[in-house]
Amino acid sequence: MGEEGPPKTEMINPALLDGVSANFIVKGPNGVEKASPMRSITVVIGRSDACEISVKDSSMSGKHAEISKINGEISVKDSSMSGKHAEISKINGEIRVKDLGSANGIWLNGERVEDVELYDGDVLRCGQTSIRVDVVGGRKRPDAGMSPKILALIIVGVLVLAGVGIGGGLWLKKKQQRKRDLATLAAFVGAAREGQKAKPCAAAVDKVADVARTLNTLGRPTCASAPKGEEARREVGGYRELAKTYDRIATSISQFAAQSSASAQALTGSAEQIADAEMKNRVAEAQDLVEQRSQVTNTFIADWKKLGQATNGYATALDQAFLQGNKAVCPAVDKGVQAKTAGEVLVSCNKNFDKAKNAVEEKLKELDEVAGGGSGEAPAE
Repeated sequence: MGEEGPPKTEMINPALLDGVSANFIVKGPNGVEKASPMRSITVVIGRSDACEISVKDSSMSGKHAEISKINGEISVKDSSMSGKHAEISKINGEIRVKDLGSANGIWLNGERVEDVELYDGDVLRCGQTSIRVDVVGGRKRPDAGMSPKILALIIVGVLVLAGVGIGGGLWLKKKQQRKRDLATLAAFVGAAREGQKAKPCAAAVDKVADVARTLNTLGRPTCASAPKGEEARREVGGYRELAKTYDRIATSISQFAAQSSASAQALTGSAEQIADAEMKNRVAEAQDLVEQRSQVTNTFIADWKKLGQATNGYATALDQAFLQGNKAVCPAVDKGVQAKTAGEVLVSCNKNFDKAKNAVEEKLKELDEVAGGGSGEAPAE
């Protein structure tokens, strides 16, 4: 056999060798990860084949999501990304990310952003695809907020400290147990309050205004004054596009649901670590209220999905009545979309979320008084 030739050298823009550069760890919706270095000054992320991190529409293959390497670049199948979703570039010694006008936006460490600097360890989310950024020669984010995972570690750390005995095998005195209970309670309150910052209903406000304008343009079709030809096709297409819009809103809000779920998991088990029976019952009540708050977000998502399904069914009825001449479906056409309107969905979310959030806050105030007012003294027998 002939000798193998020398391995090919990967060409990287020389400007990336001076100062900071970056590596990307791309994780698609199915959990598969691929790593790729930053090979050029600008890296574009999106469904377009011209993007360095190219995301394919999953409907093309019937699969939910898939990550692969093509010609050394990362290719991800993710239908919730835009053609050119985001751009990562090196500017004046900084690694920055910018939204290129995507439909679902870009999310940095759980918060929506437009144009910001990236730090080592940051996690981007574009659609259902996450990208961890390792900034070579960079630094950690100086003002990083507490993520649900960090909050979980704080609680676990407090609980571990609470379990450390003064001496091996000796029973802890009531005063020491009281202090541990108060420390655990304070950590629980801090973690629960972090979850109070979420605003899932607000994510749909702009979309609802867009939907209202679209409905005004389409009008209310009826068989009595049935449109024909191009006008009928416009009505059918308009309602099908509305159905897709509702589905995209549900996907966007799911990010809030995932964040809320992670925060709730961080709180699970805290009550069992508290010895004081009354304090334990109060924490358990707070946990139930936090779960009710999370359910409001889940209901919000479900309402958008139902509206999307109902609107798509209505578009099918319009198609049969106006384009295929099937008069049997006219009663369904005249009834309109059988679901809550977009405005009703938003109003319901705001009302129920505020109610659940206020209930959580009232309970946290009670726990604040206990955690802040405790002297550390063991209660009298």
